Amino acid sequence: MKLENLFKSVLFSSLIILSSCSKDSPTPAPTNLDCNGVENGTSLTDDCGDCQQAYIYDVVSHTVTLLDDTTGVVLAGPTEMLIMPNNPMNPYWNANCAGSTYTFSYQGQSTVSYGGQTARLIMASEMLTAVNSSSTTLADLLSMWSNDGWIWASDDANASSKNVGGKTASASETPLTSSESSAVIDKFVAWFTDYSDNVAQIMDGDEITHPAMAGTAGWVENRELNAHGFEYDQFVAKTLIGAMCLDQVVNGYLSPTKLNVDNTDRSGGYTSMEHHWDEGFGYVYGKFGPENAEGDLSTDGLLGKYLNKSGFEAEKEAVFNAFIAGRQAIVDMDYTERDAQALIIKNNLSVVVAQKAVDYLTGAAADVALLNGDYFHGLSEGYGFIMSLQFTNFNGIPYFTHAQVMDMIAALEAGNGFWDRTSIELLDMASTIQLAAGL
Repeated sequence: MKLENLFKSVLFSSLIILSSCSKDSPTPAPTNLDCNGVENGTSLTDDCGDCQQAYIYDVVSHTVTLLDDTTGVVLAGPTEMLIMPNNPMNPYWNANCAGSTYTFSYQGQSTVSYGGQTARLIMASEMLTAVNSSSTTLADLLSMWSNDGWIWASDDANASSKNVGGKTASASETPLTSSESSAVIDKFVAWFTDYSDNVAQIMDGDEITHPAMAGTAGWVENRELNAHGFEYDQFVAKTLIGAMCLDQVVNGYLSPTKLNVDNTDRSGGYTSMEHHWDEGFGYVYGKFGPENAEGDLSTDGLLGKYLNKSGFEAEKEAVFNAFIAGRQAIVDMDYTERDAQALIIKNNLSVVVAQKAVDYLTGAAADVALLNGDYFHGLSEGYGFIMSLQFTNFNGIPYFTHAQVMDMIAALEAGNGFWDRTSIELLDMASTIQLAAGL
């Protein structure tokens, strides 16, 4: 009897086991799904309710490869970065939380104001035209630099008491010492002087009547050069990108000195903190005019022009979205978020400047054997972007110190200047910048 009961018990247990293993039994539901439905995936939902994925970002080609999972992912080379969804460098994280335009108001009145920045960008544009004219004198350029009695073509500039010189290499937290800032200003004065004394007169000639050669100012194709092969309008423009625009944004108006100020007193129509953030915005987007809510960069000739270049689509989106999100954070008095957005702006703008320095050096290296107009023009642009490197601010520090930048500048100027450079020199310099900036 006991044996019979034991047999029945074993048979019953076997039926239970077989039943649980039957092909008709339901598959257990997966657990630990991320917001994209991937089990143990890495996607996260941001504060806007958007599901964000991890991705691989190539800092050279600017391509984005979305990832469902990061397990086993191997980066293909040194130009690739793995960006997790909530990484502070991810421009897509919380990108849709704020509005899509740079528009802010209080009690029905706009609180956005950056007229001074618009005026300075207009002044800089007219100054660059002057560094392309046979009638320009040193007195003209210095008067434009300080806005000392100069009659501008633009009413916006004439109505302004602002100037370019006073905001060059002079941000509140610029990484330069006072003597280093003075050295940068001295460079501009030296360029203006040589242009007016030795280059302006060839503007009435052409390549045949005034051919440039080592030690002699003149023309190479459609480029007017000094005796060392320097194209001064490019020196001035590309150095102002860093020494005025970038410096004032990343080391000035988005610095703790400028942002840790009053954010309650609206007697002037906006708080001091709001206005300082707007002024930073103006050095990138202000050339368009006072109401550039859409972030239009089509008319800019300095920093915004290069942010708008092909290849910087991710940086362009990141910077504009961060300006909006950071300004909204100021309205909300969320200063942790404000500072996170400021970091995104600083890092991405610094990347643009460093990448352009590399691009122009490598381009000039390809043309150096020809000594053609493209070579002298491209290397003049590269020279200016190298000057701008000392004003970068990536995670709180510049890619290069003033001394390191001036060493590179001295190397470019050595001997007969651009006439004496070699492709090896230029490519080595480009590699040094690329490595320092992590490009």
